[in-house]
Amino acid sequence: MLAIIVALGVYLVMNSGSLLKSAIETLGPEYLGVDVSLGSAEISLTEGTGELRHLVIGNPAGFDGPHAFSLGRVKLGLDPMGQSGELIVLKTIEVDAADLAIIARGRATNLQAIMAKLEGDAAQPEPAAAESGGSDMKLIIDKFAFTNARTSLDSDLLGKTQVTIPDIRLQDIGRKDQGISIREALTQLLRPIVRAASQALAQENLNVDEIKANAEQRLDEELKERVGTDLDGLKERFRN
Repeated sequence: MLAIIVALGVYLVMNSGSLLKSAIETLGPEYLGVDVSLGSAEISLTEGTGELRHLVIGNPAGFDGPHAFSLGRVKLGLDPMGQSGELIVLKTIEVDAADLAIIARGRATNLQAIMAKLEGDAAQPEPAAAESGGSDMKLIIDKFAFTNARTSLDSDLLGKTQVTIPDIRLQDIGRKDQGISIREALTQLLRPIVRAASQALAQENLNVDEIKANAEQRLDEELKERVGTDLDGLKERFRN
């Protein structure tokens, strides 16, 4: 999901928002292997703020659905003094009330497929940002918050339901190494979200298994009771 959010740093200093939309919609698919669209982006380097609106991350092949992530607003806190031609510092990234759609086909999910694409390309060169030569760009993200996500599950085994994932808060991404690549930053941001979604799916499986087990137990008890009642009636007939 967050390829776009991080990749905007490549353009942040050079373009101050003027090319963010096209950069995000171009670089996002290169990292994640899915369609990416952005409604609008606003950046103010003087105020150290930014905002992305209506950011939508599509689904990989084999997973039918309108999106994996739909983000109404993403708020950014910038460090204008920390920017250079080789390093971008984002003080904060705040993603609140995202619409997260987990699509499960068997044991595989759309989020796992996106993560596999990101990690599978780890040995490949970073996609180059045409206007800035951004393939060598390093990133630091001081604080990241992914909160109050509305999470749905569409499973060919479990059907459709709502699930809950906990808020995710991270800090000091890339700080120890004085900057990391866009791909590595994305991996560190996306991995806990995918893990939380996988745990929610596993819990839903457990809940369904428990419901089935309880139902089967009740059915067994009812059958035994019914058979016992019928057997008592049959014995009584023979006695008479």
